[in-house]
Amino acid sequence: MAPSPMTTGPRTRLPALHEALVPLVVLAAGMGVAFPAAARALRPGVPEMLAAQVAGVALTIPFAELSPVLRRPKTVLAALAVQWATQPLAGLALYHLAGGGRIGTGAFITSSAPAEITSALVAVVAGGTAVMAAALMTASVAAGCVLTPAWLLLLAHGHVDPGGLVPELVLSVAVPLAAGVAVRSRTPRLAAHPRPLLDLSGAGLLLVVFVGAGGARSLLLSAGIGKALLFAALLVLAGSIVAGTFAALAGGAAERRIALGCPIAMREFGIATAVALAIAPGSAGFGGVYGVVMMLGAAAAATVMRRRGVRTRIR
Repeated sequence: MAPSPMTTGPRTRLPALHEALVPLVVLAAGMGVAFPAAARALRPGVPEMLAAQVAGVALTIPFAELSPVLRRPKTVLAALAVQWATQPLAGLALYHLAGGGRIGTGAFITSSAPAEITSALVAVVAGGTAVMAAALMTASVAAGCVLTPAWLLLLAHGHVDPGGLVPELVLSVAVPLAAGVAVRSRTPRLAAHPRPLLDLSGAGLLLVVFVGAGGARSLLLSAGIGKALLFAALLVLAGSIVAGTFAALAGGAAERRIALGCPIAMREFGIATAVALAIAPGSAGFGGVYGVVMMLGAAAAATVMRRRGVRTRIR
């Protein structure tokens, strides 16, 4: 197994920020709940936080590595088809199980969101291939401009304008991805310093968790928190099962399977929260609950997979 970007370069005594996501996600979520006013104040900056996540990963990817994936897109297209055909159906099942309401509606909206922008970072932390993960994540968010509104037409909450997602797509994904890859391609020496770049991505993630947890404070402190946590966990579990099954069937090296699995499993809770605020404001808190549960699970799983990969290389 080839070493991932964060396992190369000089040794340090303290773990990199992106290698300590589990305790930091817990801390960020707790701070968001404790300081909701600060979380609300930072909310307008969420697109820039998402952009930082994409840029941090993109700056580790030269175009020479990305172009082969773009020339042979069959695997990416298959992964997109699986994600968009299964995840919203899982959310729709939870919606009916909950009998609608803010938690059921929130679960369906979240399931209809594209791949989590942080999934590329999580894939890298877990030892996956950054190029494949970034390509799949980006394609999923682009497809979400059409497919998220299409799925949400099943709800009786009015029409969702696809154009409303375009600015966030351009600002949060297309621009930082293109700029990051271009800078990395023109500056080969960046390959020797992946740690601060991935830490930039990790910092953007923690800020989004902080804002999301602050937005979910009322739900977190309500009597419905147990149900919200259960449904968030079920949505995470459904995504993990679909992702694991597809990755196993796709085959290939472990790095490739991890890179395919993370974007399929993880939903973009920042976009889900924004969409919920537009069509069903009462359900917007679920996105924050899901985000915390999903990121804790993903960060823990990535840490375990990375350590297993390191032990395998040592042996």
